[in-house]
Amino acid sequence: MFLSMSLMVQAQQGKGQHKQGDYTPEQQAVLKTKRMALHLDLNQDQQDKLLKINRSWAEKRAEQREKFKAQKDSADKPDADLRYAHQSQMLDNQLAYHNEVKKILNEEQYAIWKEHRAKNKERGHGQRRHAHHGKKDQDKS
Repeated sequence: MFLSMSLMVQAQQGKGQHKQGDYTPEQQAVLKTKRMALHLDLNQDQQDKLLKINRSWAEKRAEQREKFKAQKDSADKPDADLRYAHQSQMLDNQLAYHNEVKKILNEEQYAIWKEHRAKNKERGHGQRRHAHHGKKDQDKS
């Protein structure tokens, strides 16, 4: 009985917790493009263009993640200015990505995409959640 309970808990904890870092940039780009194709009913030309963009952005994110991780792991922890620069760069990248996507999607698809992203943000998807934040939220209940 204990074994079945522990397996159930492990299954629940692992459910849906694949991180982008678990996949190569190529895999991330393909999966993201396929999800967009299904959700937005993209034609083949749109899928091809988005795959190219998603591949490029996934590679940039991986490079930036490694760079920031190296800075974070070094003896000199990132100061407020470095963290600010990192956040600012990430936001600039997001704006550029949105502009590129907007050029490929039609108005209806872009509206659906924006709405879907807003809903995911509300639910906390696509946001980094730290374990201690979740614990605090649970303690309040």
